[in-house]
Amino acid sequence: MRAKTSKRLIALAAALVGASAGSAQAASPAASSCPTQFFLSGQLAENPSFEVLGPDGSPTCWQQGDPTPPPSAADGWTMHTSNGGATVCSALVPSKAPGPAGQRMLVFRAGGNEGGVFQDHLELPPNKTYMFSVWVFVRTGQVAIQSNGGVGGPTAWSTKHGEWEQLRVCTNSLFSTNSLVIYNQDPNGGEFAVDRVELREIPTLE
Repeated sequence: MRAKTSKRLIALAAALVGASAGSAQAASPAASSCPTQFFLSGQLAENPSFEVLGPDGSPTCWQQGDPTPPPSAADGWTMHTSNGGATVCSALVPSKAPGPAGQRMLVFRAGGNEGGVFQDHLELPPNKTYMFSVWVFVRTGQVAIQSNGGVGGPTAWSTKHGEWEQLRVCTNSLFSTNSLVIYNQDPNGGEFAVDRVELREIPTLE
């Protein structure tokens, strides 16, 4: 099962790389909903360009019965699955993201909703505000990002298929930034690539 799933993920990675090579950069409504401001900090996310390989290598897959929580193919990022325990897989491949991207991007296959990756930031002061931004290339499904690991808080949703799109959220005093969440939210599953994560402190929003 694991070998068969890994082969499918490698094929997905090749398809995403090939498709994204000629894709246009999308103007995202989600990106424009978060005010552009100067930053009060440098990069706060860990392994934001997915350059560092995870402990189990690439590709890394999880299915019911495997140990939890499952690490992703990228160091510092943990995989998440649906309540039904759908199989999830991730891999690092050469990046095709627009702009100043690194050498690698993360590709992900979700078997159901809530399949994706997250990174905890429980140490961030709750009385400050932050911008969380990612670039996604959605092949199937729909991706949502959130900077709070619980219910509620600002969320940005992907609106495109087959092209790169920037998703961005900014917090306010109502919700602390404690977890960077990048999940497929289509109950039928989904396939996407992600790169260029940014987490930075911004001036407090009124």
